[in-house]
Amino acid sequence: MDETLAVEPFGFFTLEALRAGWYVVWRQLVRVVPVAVGALLIGAGLGRLGLSVLGVLVSSLGVLAALVWAIVLVPRLASRWAEGYYGYPLTGPGRVWWAIFWRSSVASLVASVILTPPTMVAASLSIAFQGSALGGLGKLMMTVLGVANGVVAVVTTGWAMSKVASAQLSGLPMTSLPFEPAAIASEPVGLPERDDEMVTSSPVAIPEAVAMPATVPVPAVAVTAPRLAPVAVAAATPPAAVAEAKRQCPKCGLSETERGTVIGWYCTICGWRESRR
Repeated sequence: MDETLAVEPFGFFTLEALRAGWYVVWRQLVRVVPVAVGALLIGAGLGRLGLSVLGVLVSSLGVLAALVWAIVLVPRLASRWAEGYYGYPLTGPGRVWWAIFWRSSVASLVASVILTPPTMVAASLSIAFQGSALGGLGKLMMTVLGVANGVVAVVTTGWAMSKVASAQLSGLPMTSLPFEPAAIASEPVGLPERDDEMVTSSPVAIPEAVAMPATVPVPAVAVTAPRLAPVAVAAATPPAAVAEAKRQCPKCGLSETERGTVIGWYCTICGWRESRR
């Protein structure tokens, strides 16, 4: 029977909640803040040029686009975080965003109610005792409380993400993480790694050898030598006879001469004839 995935939400003031919230917050800020700041700068530049109405319109539209983008990024980043942490992504971007939003809003509201009295005391000290030690202490308290509010917002986001992941992923079958295509392609398919696995896993039946006699009788075949046709071989002519049969032509120097019975020696190449006296 397959085991099911058990996902427990993080505690509120835990390091895991802080890490999860920071994963989403800083990736959201590095995308949204430049858009908002750029829109405000463009609007201010148009206002200095005398186009105040157009500058206000550009600034408003830029801030609105940054706000919408921040809302869209929350479920995407939360799903990516869940896939990296638990191995499963979150489904339903609208539901994910709403679940994180209302939990973060409630937790932030509770935190603001708790931190409101010390914030008011710090503001009163900084205003009433300006330039004194108590005034400096009030400013320091306001700075610390501002940082605490930011940390609470980050922790609240991480805690809300863990609650959403616990609600969606609990009870899913426990399976291994998906393999990468490059890893699958690089592994051999259907081949055992060891020789003993090859023998035990897939035995191959080998047919028995057929007994063959040591000597095989070969029938006797009568072989007759082929008869060669007689070849006429011309008798070798001695060199003296060849020299006597062929004279060298004194005109062209070749030995292409013939001896006639009437005219005597003559050359078949240049037409030389032996003179007779």
